Amino acid sequence: MSDRAKKATTFQLVFMTYGVVCSGAYGLEEMISTSGPGIAILALLLLPALWGAPAALACAELSARHPVEGGYYRWARMAFGDFAGFMTGWLVYLSIFATNAAFAVLFVNYLRHFVPVEGLPRFLAAAGLVWATTFLNYRGIVLVGTAAVVMTVLIFVPFLGLAVAGLMDWRFNPLVPFVHPDRTPFMALLGSLSIAIWLYSGWEKLTVNAAEIENPRRAFPVALAWAVPMVAASYIVPTVAALAALGDWRDWGEAHFSASATALGGPALGAAMAAGGLVSNACLLLVTILGQSRLPMVLAEDGFFPRAFMKTHPRFGTPHVSLLFGAVVLTAMCALNFSELMGLYSVVQALAYMLIFASLLRLRSREGGAGAGEGFRIPLPTSGIVAMIAPAVALAGLVVYNTLRPAAGLGATQLLGLVALFGSGPLAYWAFSSARRPAGSR
Repeated sequence: MSDRAKKATTFQLVFMTYGVVCSGAYGLEEMISTSGPGIAILALLLLPALWGAPAALACAELSARHPVEGGYYRWARMAFGDFAGFMTGWLVYLSIFATNAAFAVLFVNYLRHFVPVEGLPRFLAAAGLVWATTFLNYRGIVLVGTAAVVMTVLIFVPFLGLAVAGLMDWRFNPLVPFVHPDRTPFMALLGSLSIAIWLYSGWEKLTVNAAEIENPRRAFPVALAWAVPMVAASYIVPTVAALAALGDWRDWGEAHFSASATALGGPALGAAMAAGGLVSNACLLLVTILGQSRLPMVLAEDGFFPRAFMKTHPRFGTPHVSLLFGAVVLTAMCALNFSELMGLYSVVQALAYMLIFASLLRLRSREGGAGAGEGFRIPLPTSGIVAMIAPAVALAGLVVYNTLRPAAGLGATQLLGLVALFGSGPLAYWAFSSARRPAGSR
């Protein structure tokens, strides 16, 4: 990026990290009716400690001690070489297209609360959000950071109203039934796990923007320390409050927080919650584009992407070629159905975190003693790090198992998507590696 471009502050990074991971409790509703309220809330309580905190701590140490633009891609490359680094960047870059397009489509789902949008208007509304958030990213990370702060405050307001109204009208045990009557405890847990992992993932996405953050060695540990409890509270408090007041766990589904808000606070709170859903998905898309757009630029700098993606705007320092390319791809994807692609994203996300954990262990082993290097370091020996990440590794295995088992509904589209995604990486690596070799070399 351009050295003249302004950099985001730690305060802005806190809200951008919150925005890229959470942006409110929207999206968790199906966990309640699928698995039962008790086990769903238990998953929301345990995942911050078993999944979110280990991932955030790993990213905090790696960001502080290796504050390089490219984040997780360059950590894997430093630890395991070019191929592992490229595959990490390539897989995450492609998979994020699926989740970004889903945010645009979910934005339209909440827009239906106010105006009917089907067919071409639905596509145009989703595509319009893509280009609006791309334009904000084009203007630079400081504008994105400021927008994330404002959007987060707007998202908090309806959830605060819902939480207060629900807790004041507590009539039901929010943990009953603990398990869905038609499921075994293990199958109920699997039903919640993929969504819960998705809800508590994304801590690494902004590490690719390290060069655009003021004092990244300090900023990332501070931002992650604040974001983890903010995210957990955003999920748990309104969910418990709504279930305690209404006891309608069987009715929970897509956009149910709007129905809960209407039941507890009337049409005004329901409309505010639906408007919060619009802001939430816009914020998620805005901040995720920020991280995704930098990956091709960094890959191009290392010779693993077309050189055109290295270009940055002379004033804003933003990778405008990468932003334009991403917006075009996302616009086309706004016409698709993404229900089958979320499982694909979960598999790639789980494998990406395994590489981050492995990179942490490998790079630590090269540093030597506890005092080696600079910046934040997790106050645990290597054996403690292994114990810390062991539950996350087990959860990642369950996510892969749950996604790939035929009973989970692995369809032809998902299977082809997995084959294309993982098969394209080695082919792309070979093509870019061949192109970067000096003429006449073998």
